[in-house]
Amino acid sequence: MKKARILVAVLLVSFCGFITSALPASASNSLVVVQDAPVLASHPDPDIKPNTTGAVLFFGADLRDTKGKKVGELIGQVTTLDVTLDGVDEVDNFRELVFNMKKGQIVVLGASQYVAGNVPNFASNNAPVTAVIVGGTGKYVGVRGVVTTKKRANGTFRHTFTFVH
Repeated sequence: MKKARILVAVLLVSFCGFITSALPASASNSLVVVQDAPVLASHPDPDIKPNTTGAVLFFGADLRDTKGKKVGELIGQVTTLDVTLDGVDEVDNFRELVFNMKKGQIVVLGASQYVAGNVPNFASNNAPVTAVIVGGTGKYVGVRGVVTTKKRANGTFRHTFTFVH
């Protein structure tokens, strides 16, 4: 368990090193997309139980602009690491997300930490989670920055991208 947490931390730190910027905050812009409620994919191993160490959750969802028009799809994978820190049972999730937009892809990696919750609610604490944009294709080639994800009361998610040029 400790090795898995260390591996996740090393990966995140190394990816963060790739996106540091010397540009001022005024050189950034943003994009907001709304993700429909996720559709869960069947796991290839029926013996895997959600929210257990090593469980992998695969999902997909339509992406919409703030006016509701479909602008792409999200494909994601969440690997669960069941950790107890300071006597509190937590679920640490390593998230790998690909936002397939009409003009290219945005690839995101990150980790989130919650008090254990039920799938597909990913968290019982719906605080926003920020992850690193690690790259893109098409219009998004060379993109850098972060995406902040907030689960909404209706089961959808709001993703706010902050790009740094």
